[in-house]
Amino acid sequence: MRRRALGLSLLGTLATPALALEQRPLRLVVPFAPGGGNDIFARLYAEPLGQRLQRAVVVENRSGASGNIGAEAVVRSPPDGTAMLYASATIAINPSIMANMPFDTERDLLPVSLVVSQPYVAVARADTGVRNVAALRAALQNGRPDWNYGSAGSGSISNIVPALLFRQAGLNVTHVPYRGAGQVVTALLTGEVQFAFLIYPVAKPFLERGDLLPFGVTGTEEMPQLPGIAPFVAQGFPDLVADQWHALFAPRETPMAMAEEVQRGLAETIRTGSIAERLRAEGATPVGSTPQDFAPFFRTELVRWRRIVEAAGVAQAG
Repeated sequence: MRRRALGLSLLGTLATPALALEQRPLRLVVPFAPGGGNDIFARLYAEPLGQRLQRAVVVENRSGASGNIGAEAVVRSPPDGTAMLYASATIAINPSIMANMPFDTERDLLPVSLVVSQPYVAVARADTGVRNVAALRAALQNGRPDWNYGSAGSGSISNIVPALLFRQAGLNVTHVPYRGAGQVVTALLTGEVQFAFLIYPVAKPFLERGDLLPFGVTGTEEMPQLPGIAPFVAQGFPDLVADQWHALFAPRETPMAMAEEVQRGLAETIRTGSIAERLRAEGATPVGSTPQDFAPFFRTELVRWRRIVEAAGVAQAG
Protein backbone atom coordinates (compact mmCIF):
# COMPACT_ATOMS: atom_id res chain seq x y z
CA MET A 1 0.00 0.00 0.00
CA ARG A 2 2.85 2.37 0.83
CA ARG A 3 4.40 1.79 -2.63
CA ARG A 4 1.04 2.43 -4.35
CA ALA A 5 0.50 5.64 -2.31
CA LEU A 6 3.99 6.83 -3.22
CA GLY A 7 3.28 6.14 -6.88
CA LEU A 8 0.04 8.09 -6.81
CA SER A 9 1.78 10.96 -5.03
CA LEU A 10 4.53 11.05 -7.66
CA LEU A 11 1.95 10.94 -10.48
CA GLY A 12 0.12 13.88 -8.94
CA THR A 13 3.37 15.84 -8.66
CA LEU A 14 4.21 15.21 -12.31
CA ALA A 15 0.73 16.13 -13.50
CA THR A 16 0.58 19.44 -11.66
CA PRO A 17 2.83 21.50 -14.03
CA ALA A 18 0.88 20.31 -17.09
CA LEU A 19 -2.43 21.19 -15.44
CA ALA A 20 -1.10 24.60 -14.42
CA LEU A 21 0.12 25.16 -17.98
CA GLU A 22 -3.29 24.36 -19.45
CA GLN A 23 -4.83 26.97 -17.16
CA ARG A 24 -2.42 29.74 -18.17
CA PRO A 25 -3.80 32.38 -20.58
CA LEU A 26 -3.32 32.01 -24.32
CA ARG A 27 -1.64 35.14 -25.68
CA LEU A 28 -2.82 36.04 -29.17
CA VAL A 29 0.02 38.24 -30.39
CA VAL A 30 -1.16 40.79 -32.97
CA PRO A 31 1.96 42.09 -34.73
CA PHE A 32 0.42 45.47 -35.58
CA ALA A 33 -0.75 48.53 -33.67
CA PRO A 34 -4.26 48.72 -32.17
CA GLY A 35 -7.07 49.77 -34.52
CA GLY A 36 -6.13 47.70 -37.56
CA GLY A 37 -7.98 44.74 -39.02
CA ASN A 38 -5.94 42.09 -37.18
CA ASP A 39 -6.53 43.83 -33.89
CA ILE A 40 -10.27 44.28 -34.49
CA PHE A 41 -10.83 40.64 -35.41
CA ALA A 42 -8.53 39.17 -32.72
CA ARG A 43 -10.45 41.08 -30.05
CA LEU A 44 -13.73 39.92 -31.58
CA TYR A 45 -12.70 36.27 -31.12
CA ALA A 46 -10.79 36.45 -27.84
CA GLU A 47 -13.57 36.11 -25.26
CA PRO A 48 -15.71 33.48 -27.05
CA LEU A 49 -12.59 31.48 -27.94
CA GLY A 50 -11.55 31.56 -24.31
CA GLN A 51 -14.96 30.24 -23.31
CA ARG A 52 -14.59 27.32 -25.70
CA LEU A 53 -11.04 26.55 -24.56
CA GLN A 54 -11.95 27.13 -20.90
CA ARG A 55 -8.95 29.40 -20.42
CA ALA A 56 -8.37 33.12 -20.79
CA VAL A 57 -7.37 34.43 -24.23
CA VAL A 58 -5.52 37.75 -24.15
CA VAL A 59 -4.74 39.96 -27.16
CA GLU A 60 -1.26 41.46 -27.08
CA ASN A 61 -0.13 44.09 -29.63
CA ARG A 62 3.57 43.90 -30.61
CA SER A 63 3.92 46.18 -33.62
CA GLY A 64 6.87 47.12 -35.83
CA ALA A 65 9.00 45.90 -38.73
CA SER A 66 5.97 44.96 -40.87
CA GLY A 67 4.85 42.43 -38.29
CA ASN A 68 8.26 40.86 -37.67
CA ILE A 69 8.62 42.12 -34.10
CA GLY A 70 5.45 40.38 -32.98
CA ALA A 71 6.21 37.30 -35.06
CA GLU A 72 9.70 37.00 -33.61
CA ALA A 73 8.27 37.31 -30.09
CA VAL A 74 6.15 34.23 -30.80
CA VAL A 75 9.02 32.37 -32.48
CA ARG A 76 11.10 32.91 -29.31
CA SER A 77 8.26 31.90 -26.98
CA PRO A 78 8.17 28.45 -25.35
CA PRO A 79 6.32 25.95 -27.60
CA ASP A 80 3.81 25.19 -24.89
CA GLY A 81 0.55 26.51 -26.34
CA THR A 82 0.60 29.76 -24.35
CA ALA A 83 1.55 32.11 -27.22
CA MET A 84 0.31 32.19 -30.81
CA LEU A 85 0.64 34.71 -33.61
CA TYR A 86 -2.48 36.23 -35.17
CA ALA A 87 -0.85 37.29 -38.43
CA SER A 88 -1.94 38.86 -41.69
CA ALA A 89 -0.87 37.86 -45.19
CA THR A 90 2.10 40.19 -44.67
CA ILE A 91 3.87 37.25 -43.06
CA ALA A 92 3.95 35.56 -46.49
CA ILE A 93 5.45 38.71 -48.02
CA ASN A 94 8.22 39.60 -45.58
CA PRO A 95 10.66 36.88 -46.72
CA SER A 96 10.53 38.40 -50.23
CA ILE A 97 10.78 42.02 -49.14
CA MET A 98 13.26 41.95 -46.25
CA ALA A 99 16.95 41.34 -46.70
CA ASN A 100 17.62 40.37 -43.06
CA MET A 101 14.77 38.35 -41.62
CA PRO A 102 15.23 37.72 -37.86
CA PHE A 103 13.83 34.19 -38.21
CA ASP A 104 12.98 31.62 -40.87
CA THR A 105 9.24 31.84 -41.54
CA GLU A 106 8.83 28.24 -42.71
CA ARG A 107 11.25 26.64 -40.26
CA ASP A 108 10.37 28.56 -37.10
CA LEU A 109 6.57 28.89 -37.26
CA LEU A 110 3.92 26.17 -37.20
CA PRO A 111 0.89 26.99 -39.44
CA VAL A 112 -2.20 26.42 -37.30
CA SER A 113 -5.18 27.81 -39.25
CA LEU A 114 -6.25 30.11 -42.05
CA VAL A 115 -8.85 32.09 -40.11
CA VAL A 116 -10.55 34.58 -42.45
CA SER A 117 -10.06 36.08 -45.91
CA GLN A 118 -11.28 39.37 -47.36
CA PRO A 119 -10.49 41.83 -50.16
CA TYR A 120 -9.01 45.28 -49.70
CA VAL A 121 -10.94 48.47 -50.38
CA ALA A 122 -9.04 51.32 -52.04
CA VAL A 123 -10.09 54.60 -50.44
CA ALA A 124 -9.50 58.27 -51.18
CA ARG A 125 -10.10 61.38 -49.14
CA ALA A 126 -13.48 62.82 -50.05
CA ASP A 127 -11.94 66.14 -51.15
CA THR A 128 -10.07 64.38 -53.98
CA GLY A 129 -13.35 63.38 -55.66
CA VAL A 130 -11.71 60.11 -56.79
CA ARG A 131 -14.24 57.29 -57.29
CA ASN A 132 -12.34 55.08 -59.78
CA VAL A 133 -8.91 54.72 -61.36
CA ALA A 134 -9.95 56.82 -64.36
CA ALA A 135 -10.75 59.75 -62.06
CA LEU A 136 -7.45 59.28 -60.25
CA ARG A 137 -5.55 59.30 -63.53
CA ALA A 138 -7.36 62.43 -64.69
CA ALA A 139 -6.63 64.25 -61.43
CA LEU A 140 -2.93 63.35 -61.49
CA GLN A 141 -2.63 64.45 -65.11
CA ASN A 142 -4.14 67.81 -64.14
CA GLY A 143 -1.38 68.90 -61.81
CA ARG A 144 -1.64 66.95 -58.55
CA PRO A 145 1.94 65.64 -58.19
CA ASP A 146 1.86 66.06 -54.38
CA TRP A 147 -0.58 63.24 -53.62
CA ASN A 148 0.54 60.39 -51.37
CA TYR A 149 -0.75 57.01 -50.28
CA GLY A 150 -0.35 55.53 -46.82
CA SER A 151 0.31 51.92 -45.86
CA ALA A 152 0.58 49.85 -42.71
CA GLY A 153 4.33 49.52 -43.32
CA SER A 154 6.88 49.10 -46.08
CA GLY A 155 6.44 45.68 -47.63
CA SER A 156 2.89 45.25 -46.31
CA ILE A 157 0.07 44.32 -48.68
CA SER A 158 -1.25 47.87 -48.30
CA ASN A 159 2.09 49.00 -49.76
CA ILE A 160 2.62 46.36 -52.44
CA VAL A 161 -0.87 46.27 -53.96
CA PRO A 162 -1.22 50.03 -54.53
CA ALA A 163 2.39 50.13 -55.75
CA LEU A 164 1.43 47.50 -58.34
CA LEU A 165 -1.71 49.45 -59.29
CA PHE A 166 0.06 52.79 -59.69
CA ARG A 167 2.94 51.21 -61.59
CA GLN A 168 0.62 49.42 -64.03
CA ALA A 169 -1.48 52.59 -64.43
CA GLY A 170 1.62 54.74 -65.03
CA LEU A 171 0.81 57.00 -62.07
CA ASN A 172 3.26 58.68 -59.69
CA VAL A 173 1.90 58.58 -56.13
CA THR A 174 4.35 58.74 -53.22
CA HIS A 175 4.33 56.02 -50.57
CA VAL A 176 4.23 56.99 -46.88
CA PRO A 177 4.57 54.03 -44.46
CA TYR A 178 3.03 53.92 -40.98
CA ARG A 179 2.99 51.39 -38.11
CA GLY A 180 -0.52 50.08 -38.66
CA ALA A 181 -3.88 50.71 -40.29
CA GLY A 182 -5.06 52.87 -37.38
CA GLN A 183 -2.26 55.34 -38.06
CA VAL A 184 -3.03 55.25 -41.79
CA VAL A 185 -6.63 56.27 -41.11
CA THR A 186 -5.43 59.17 -38.95
CA ALA A 187 -3.11 60.27 -41.77
CA LEU A 188 -6.01 60.15 -44.23
CA LEU A 189 -8.26 62.22 -41.98
CA THR A 190 -5.57 64.85 -41.32
CA GLY A 191 -4.58 65.08 -44.99
CA GLU A 192 -1.05 63.69 -44.65
CA VAL A 193 -2.01 61.17 -47.34
CA GLN A 194 -4.84 61.06 -49.85
CA PHE A 195 -5.15 57.33 -50.58
CA ALA A 196 -4.85 53.96 -48.88
CA PHE A 197 -5.89 50.32 -49.21
CA LEU A 198 -7.84 49.24 -46.11
CA ILE A 199 -9.93 46.26 -45.17
CA TYR A 200 -13.62 47.07 -45.01
CA PRO A 201 -14.16 47.07 -41.20
CA VAL A 202 -11.40 49.67 -40.81
CA ALA A 203 -12.72 51.88 -43.63
CA LYS A 204 -16.44 51.37 -42.94
CA PRO A 205 -17.19 54.16 -40.41
CA PHE A 206 -15.33 56.75 -42.49
CA LEU A 207 -17.02 55.64 -45.71
CA GLU A 208 -20.41 55.87 -44.02
CA ARG A 209 -19.59 59.32 -42.64
CA GLY A 210 -18.42 60.54 -46.04
CA ASP A 211 -14.83 61.28 -45.01
CA LEU A 212 -13.51 58.70 -47.49
CA LEU A 213 -14.56 57.51 -50.94
CA PRO A 214 -14.09 53.93 -52.20
CA PHE A 215 -12.57 53.68 -55.68
CA GLY A 216 -11.97 49.95 -56.14
CA VAL A 217 -11.71 46.57 -54.44
CA THR A 218 -9.08 43.86 -54.81
CA GLY A 219 -11.54 40.96 -55.09
CA THR A 220 -12.84 39.48 -58.32
CA GLU A 221 -16.32 40.99 -57.96
CA GLU A 222 -18.18 43.81 -56.26
CA MET A 223 -18.60 43.68 -52.50
CA PRO A 224 -22.25 43.61 -51.39
CA GLN A 225 -21.38 46.32 -48.87
CA LEU A 226 -20.15 48.65 -51.65
CA PRO A 227 -22.56 48.38 -54.57
CA GLY A 228 -21.38 50.15 -57.69
CA ILE A 229 -17.70 50.10 -56.74
CA ALA A 230 -15.99 48.08 -59.43
CA PRO A 231 -13.17 45.66 -58.62
CA PHE A 232 -9.84 46.54 -60.21
CA VAL A 233 -10.12 43.54 -62.52
CA ALA A 234 -13.11 45.34 -64.09
CA GLN A 235 -11.18 48.63 -64.30
CA GLY A 236 -8.50 47.24 -66.58
CA PHE A 237 -6.15 45.56 -64.08
CA PRO A 238 -6.64 41.79 -64.39
CA ASP A 239 -3.67 40.94 -62.13
CA LEU A 240 -4.80 43.10 -59.24
CA VAL A 241 -6.46 40.44 -57.10
CA ALA A 242 -5.21 40.33 -53.52
CA ASP A 243 -7.11 39.13 -50.50
CA GLN A 244 -6.03 40.04 -47.03
CA TRP A 245 -6.13 36.89 -44.96
CA HIS A 246 -5.59 36.36 -41.26
CA ALA A 247 -3.97 33.23 -39.90
CA LEU A 248 -2.83 31.64 -36.69
CA PHE A 249 0.73 30.41 -36.15
CA ALA A 250 2.52 28.86 -33.17
CA PRO A 251 6.20 28.30 -32.34
CA ARG A 252 7.38 25.45 -34.56
CA GLU A 253 7.89 22.85 -31.79
CA THR A 254 4.41 23.33 -30.33
CA PRO A 255 2.77 19.88 -30.01
CA MET A 256 0.27 19.35 -32.80
CA ALA A 257 -2.40 18.32 -30.29
CA MET A 258 -2.19 21.77 -28.68
CA ALA A 259 -2.34 23.51 -32.05
CA GLU A 260 -5.32 21.44 -33.15
CA GLU A 261 -7.20 22.15 -29.93
CA VAL A 262 -6.93 25.91 -30.49
CA GLN A 263 -7.75 25.52 -34.19
CA ARG A 264 -10.93 23.59 -33.43
CA GLY A 265 -12.03 26.16 -30.88
CA LEU A 266 -11.33 29.03 -33.23
CA ALA A 267 -13.09 27.35 -36.17
CA GLU A 268 -16.20 26.79 -34.07
CA THR A 269 -16.04 30.40 -32.86
CA ILE A 270 -15.88 32.04 -36.28
CA ARG A 271 -18.26 29.72 -38.16
CA THR A 272 -21.28 29.98 -35.90
CA GLY A 273 -23.70 32.51 -34.48
CA SER A 274 -23.14 36.23 -34.15
CA ILE A 275 -19.38 36.05 -34.84
CA ALA A 276 -19.93 34.50 -38.28
CA GLU A 277 -22.65 37.05 -39.03
CA ARG A 278 -20.38 39.90 -37.95
CA LEU A 279 -17.50 38.66 -40.11
CA ARG A 280 -19.65 38.37 -43.22
CA ALA A 281 -21.15 41.82 -42.59
CA GLU A 282 -17.59 43.15 -42.49
CA GLY A 283 -16.79 41.61 -45.88
CA ALA A 284 -14.79 38.69 -44.45
CA THR A 285 -15.21 34.99 -45.19
CA PRO A 286 -14.75 32.70 -42.14
CA VAL A 287 -12.42 29.77 -42.94
CA GLY A 288 -10.92 28.10 -39.85
CA SER A 289 -8.89 25.51 -41.78
CA THR A 290 -6.91 22.72 -40.13
CA PRO A 291 -3.10 22.83 -39.82
CA GLN A 292 -2.92 20.11 -42.49
CA ASP A 293 -4.91 22.23 -44.96
CA PHE A 294 -3.33 25.55 -44.07
CA ALA A 295 0.33 24.51 -44.39
CA PRO A 296 0.30 23.88 -48.18
CA PHE A 297 -1.79 27.03 -48.74
CA PHE A 298 0.82 29.04 -46.86
CA ARG A 299 3.68 27.59 -48.92
CA THR A 300 1.80 28.55 -52.10
CA GLU A 301 1.27 32.09 -50.79
CA LEU A 302 4.99 32.50 -50.13
CA VAL A 303 5.66 31.78 -53.82
CA ARG A 304 2.74 33.86 -55.13
CA TRP A 305 3.66 36.98 -53.18
CA ARG A 306 7.30 36.72 -54.28
CA ARG A 307 6.05 37.10 -57.86
CA ILE A 308 3.74 40.00 -56.96
CA VAL A 309 6.56 41.82 -55.14
CA GLU A 310 8.74 41.53 -58.24
CA ALA A 311 5.93 42.79 -60.49
CA ALA A 312 5.24 45.75 -58.18
CA GLY A 313 8.90 46.79 -58.17
CA VAL A 314 8.89 47.30 -54.40
CA ALA A 315 12.40 47.81 -53.06
CA GLN A 316 13.81 45.31 -50.59
CA ALA A 317 13.97 46.58 -47.03
CA GLY A 318 16.99 46.23 -44.82
